[in-house]
Amino acid sequence: MTEPQFREPSAGNLGDLLVALAEIYRGRLAVRGERSELSFAALDDSAALWSRALLSADCGAGRRVGLLAGNGPAWLAAAFGTWRAGATLVPLSTFVTHRELAETLADAELDLLIVQPRVAAHDFLSLLEPIPRDRWPPRVVCLSETAVAPLETAESFLASGREAARKPIDPKSVACLLHTSGTSGRSKGVLLSHGGILATVFETARRSGLTPDDYMLATPPLFWVAGLVIRALPTLATGCGLHLLETFAAEKVLDVLERHRPTALHLRSPQAAAVISHPGFRPDLLAPVRRGTGRVEWYAPHLDPNHARFTTGYGMTETSGYVMSSDWRDEPILGESRSARLMPGVEIRIVDENGLETPIETIGEIRVRGPGLFAGYTRQAPGSALDEEGFFATGDLGRLHSDGTLEFIGRRKDLLRAKGINVSPLEVERVLALHPGVDAAYVVGLPVDGIDQRLVALVVTRPGHPVPAEELSETARRQLSHYKRPDFYFQVEPDQIPLGPTQKPRRDELAQLAAVLVESVERGGASS
Repeated sequence: MTEPQFREPSAGNLGDLLVALAEIYRGRLAVRGERSELSFAALDDSAALWSRALLSADCGAGRRVGLLAGNGPAWLAAAFGTWRAGATLVPLSTFVTHRELAETLADAELDLLIVQPRVAAHDFLSLLEPIPRDRWPPRVVCLSETAVAPLETAESFLASGREAARKPIDPKSVACLLHTSGTSGRSKGVLLSHGGILATVFETARRSGLTPDDYMLATPPLFWVAGLVIRALPTLATGCGLHLLETFAAEKVLDVLERHRPTALHLRSPQAAAVISHPGFRPDLLAPVRRGTGRVEWYAPHLDPNHARFTTGYGMTETSGYVMSSDWRDEPILGESRSARLMPGVEIRIVDENGLETPIETIGEIRVRGPGLFAGYTRQAPGSALDEEGFFATGDLGRLHSDGTLEFIGRRKDLLRAKGINVSPLEVERVLALHPGVDAAYVVGLPVDGIDQRLVALVVTRPGHPVPAEELSETARRQLSHYKRPDFYFQVEPDQIPLGPTQKPRRDELAQLAAVLVESVERGGASS
């Protein structure tokens, strides 16, 4: 294989990152969306316009700028402009409901909001309207070519910008406020620094194997750490062109595969399954693909694992993305639950219930310390989420193996108890997902608060491919110890799976659905 040579841009903050990339790659394509595209130079020019306008609006250092828009060139231009102005970017979820938007605005205390009026069927102005005006950010800018009273358009806002001296940006200053799922049901605001993000971005780029000759199609939303810090920024850092979709649809992906022939992919597992099971899919559409994030197995047998090298990793919002990841040069033998090696400067401990470090190969809670660690949560004292040695208690269970790899077991609070033994629902879900007819599987325990639980599997199958419960049971019998095998299997539709604001399944609501289905069976229905 030809060894890609990653040319690390000279940048100490995210504002300077695009400046450096534009100097290197100038007229090469940086990002293409559904309606527009920008070269590195054009993206840099657009970011400069946003920076000048934000500084003229007194939205520089210490200010927070919200961004509620679909994936695309305009999103990235506004983001880089915000960083260049020295302000904190607050990406907002396009999955947001009225209640969630009101809560997020109250938590974030924005000085300015940039909003796209509509993304697909989502009308964000209608979500804003019921919120009392005194709870709106002081200024709202609309990403629209036509005026939407009483909001100002981006065109008029950008035209108001004046040249202003750029102040140095401290790498320790907060670059992003990202919201992630909270155990209380409310999202938490996570503060990430310029330096912390760049520490992750450059190493992720290096391990990706991407080059300026590659072209990446990516679907994760930019308001998630996966979409922004794991995907978009490292891709741009390599000089690779980035193709973004505002919203996912299998037809859109197939069209990009046909027209643009991307050499790299970043899709989530259900999305990959939807594309491959679509009537319009042809195996030759994946022929150019050689790099990506996820598992090559999702596309089997359409990708050659010796040609296509994908990377996977373990990380979270609080760590600015990956803390461990594989490298494109690694043999594709590691499962989804294992990551190859630590990112530079990262330390991981596995501790028991008393906080004491456990031996190798022992399951315990994962704790992390490193350069990408977050600066804290909004409305909490700095360092309040860390232990006395500065390690972040992730709430995740895992074990370190003798070869240095980390195996992710699952969320500590999600562990189930069957036949007196702890069971990771994630492990059971992965095994059931091995069945070729399964898109996704979700496993819960009943009763929810029971000392001993019956395991219930809720399975989403590929369109037009129902899977009998007997086949799922046989898959579990071959792959799982007896106490890990579900007692019930139910086929459900994708829209029956309750998702939170960050699109993670709500385990409590899944258990409620499972309880209804089990009760139906025990009253004379059938498990299917």
